[in-house]
Amino acid sequence: MERIQEEMVKMSQDERDRYLYLREAMAASDRVSQMQSAENRGRREGIYQGKILTQISMIQKKVKKNKNLEQIVDELEEPMEEIRPIYDQVKQHPDKTAEEIYNLINNE
Repeated sequence: MERIQEEMVKMSQDERDRYLYLREAMAASDRVSQMQSAENRGRREGIYQGKILTQISMIQKKVKKNKNLEQIVDELEEPMEEIRPIYDQVKQHPDKTAEEIYNLINNE
């Protein structure tokens, strides 16, 4: 606590030191914000990937039961434009895993 008081007195006495201190404090705050933003972005991407992998797996099972695209769209209650690219890849590559299909869809 005493150290903080000394810093405050020092800052109030010298404008240049105050400027440098505030600049460093703002830079530290920016670094924390950037890290939190990256963490949140990673979390969102992980959720998205999990959803797509689940869809791929369900579509693979339905294709193995000889269900067509319209039946699958109806059963999954998802838009055709979301299911079609997955369905097409599953039909073209029946032996690939859900992860491999995901990579094909995302051009990885």
